[in-house]
Amino acid sequence: MKMMWLSVWSDAALRRSLVVSICCVLVASVTSVAQGPLHPLDGLTEREHWVIRSVLKKEGRLTEDTQLVRVLLRDPPKEDVLKWQRGKSFTREAAIEARRGGKTYRGIVDVRKKRLTLWEHVPGVHAGGHWTDSTDIITAKLKKHPDWLAALKRRGITDQGTLYITPVSQAFTDVPPDSTNRLLKWAAFQRRGVKNFHGRPIDGLIAVVDMDRRAIFKVIDTGAVPIPDGPVDFDERSVGKLRKRPAPLRVVQPRGPGFRVSGHEVTWQNWHFHFRIDPRVGPIVSQVTYRDGGKPRSILYQGHLSELFVPYMDPTMGWRDRAYLDFGEAAGGLATPMEPGLDCPSYARLFDTVVMDGQGIPKRVHRAAALFEIDPGAMSWRHWDSLANHTESRSRRLLVLRMIATLGNYDYVFDWVFQQNGAIRVRVGSTGIDQAKAVTRRDLNDGKGESPYGRFVAPHTVAVNHDHYFCYRLDLDVDGVKNSFLREALKPVTFPNAPRRKVWVVDPKIIPTEKQARMKMNPSRPGLWRIINPSVKGAVGNPVSYHLRPMGNGLTLLTDDEYPGGRGGFTHYHFWVTPRQADELYADGAYPFRKKRNGLLQWTEKDRKIENTDIVAWYTLGFHHVVRVEDWPVMPTKWDQFEIRPYNFFDRNPAVDLPK
Repeated sequence: MKMMWLSVWSDAALRRSLVVSICCVLVASVTSVAQGPLHPLDGLTEREHWVIRSVLKKEGRLTEDTQLVRVLLRDPPKEDVLKWQRGKSFTREAAIEARRGGKTYRGIVDVRKKRLTLWEHVPGVHAGGHWTDSTDIITAKLKKHPDWLAALKRRGITDQGTLYITPVSQAFTDVPPDSTNRLLKWAAFQRRGVKNFHGRPIDGLIAVVDMDRRAIFKVIDTGAVPIPDGPVDFDERSVGKLRKRPAPLRVVQPRGPGFRVSGHEVTWQNWHFHFRIDPRVGPIVSQVTYRDGGKPRSILYQGHLSELFVPYMDPTMGWRDRAYLDFGEAAGGLATPMEPGLDCPSYARLFDTVVMDGQGIPKRVHRAAALFEIDPGAMSWRHWDSLANHTESRSRRLLVLRMIATLGNYDYVFDWVFQQNGAIRVRVGSTGIDQAKAVTRRDLNDGKGESPYGRFVAPHTVAVNHDHYFCYRLDLDVDGVKNSFLREALKPVTFPNAPRRKVWVVDPKIIPTEKQARMKMNPSRPGLWRIINPSVKGAVGNPVSYHLRPMGNGLTLLTDDEYPGGRGGFTHYHFWVTPRQADELYADGAYPFRKKRNGLLQWTEKDRKIENTDIVAWYTLGFHHVVRVEDWPVMPTKWDQFEIRPYNFFDRNPAVDLPK
């Protein structure tokens, strides 16, 4: 077994190890993009993007006024992927989402045959958008708009060269209620003398912009507010005196990593899985199996984060529309380059990915994903035998697949963590900069109390209350495709005349339809959510299963009958189960822009059957963020997580065979 060594090496040995590690990283970064697809679920390559662009240009579908919002791999049918054998051919199709002339279009390109097989108008929906493609044009128009100029003059701002102007939300309010245009609200920030412009908001001033026409709909000015002037930057030079650097801590793997990678397939400690970085949803893990008794057993056909919802809790003009569906409304390209030794271990294996701009031109994102082992410093299992005065204990190793996305002011770390005991932990780390508003009051010392919509974090600066919700789509295939959802409630039982009068028992129930499968966590009514295979029994006769284990969560306090509660409908329950449909990939629907009651809320109203069939579990992880001073000017990473773990799947603890 290859071991990770935590030790202090000689300088010469360390240099040799670093050379090997650097070479591995360079090879990974080059081959992950340069080679063609080796697996049906591999992401689109740079060469394939050029083919797609050429086909669209040839067919007259990509003109100067066309914006390609997304170009994604269109997964082959699940049954074809499950039957596919290494070395055999496979189809390659791209799903296109485009905007032209105020209309949304979808298309399909057969990449291998270099042919457009579908192009159609999708009525009544809005695509997301490459908003940055329009920034220069809209900014130039705003800087000449008389109402904008007058508002800046009232604030004493004459030099627009120091301003950063950007979209901050959709425009649901302050516009005609029947508007079908893609309207966004834009705001300005002062950049003079600072890097962190988020700490210099110009509040009370909003421009409503028609993104299709690239026209200023109107400018709204509710009155000037002092621009905060306190320290907001957090680079080393701005922070000032730094603490003493910690003692060196070096982790080296002299025999190389304990995992094997072939293309985008990974093998490690009985696990085998495929992964890709998708421009819309980030890491997608597929065909996850665990080798048990010499044969691979299926656990998860596909898992990924499907949507992210961040609604702010301020009803004032510049803030009431700030409720972000970060995946569905943006144009993708989420991954940002990682810095080895800072964003991931220095010994991590790194992978590039490819995204495209609004004209379909591909761009390589370096170091977009990292794969690495860690020793968390905790044992896998342990017991001390008091009679024999002997301890049996085993160390624990984890394999982490990581991507980091920067979505406006926030940075999110997305981890899939594979464990030797057959469990998978899914983690989200939230960091970055909190959105803040400028206020007239300096701070709490004026005796007027806290703002009801946020907390003071700096002079004239209130960080606004908000939520974060992450909905994961988990196409579990527990020992096969046909599964059921078992809800086990823990219920108290009373024995009135017995010495022990009360215990709790487990009350299992197979949930037959998707509407009944909508679940909320409730500590006063505990239970287990398990995906079982009723046709496969374990050693003692139990149906094999995987259990989704929550680890702390929040639930929306909004209702779905008004904005923004009608958006992000997946936040109204923690857990959902639906029959698998190839086109149901995103918890708030494929086109959530300006939509309400979309996605899971809408689909599950059909109340389709979910018993002994191919089903998908959806789990919403979230938290309410009441910002504290310590979250400013940059937020310490906050980790939230859940676990899918074997439950009567194995015949014993699968990690009992770990050597010392």
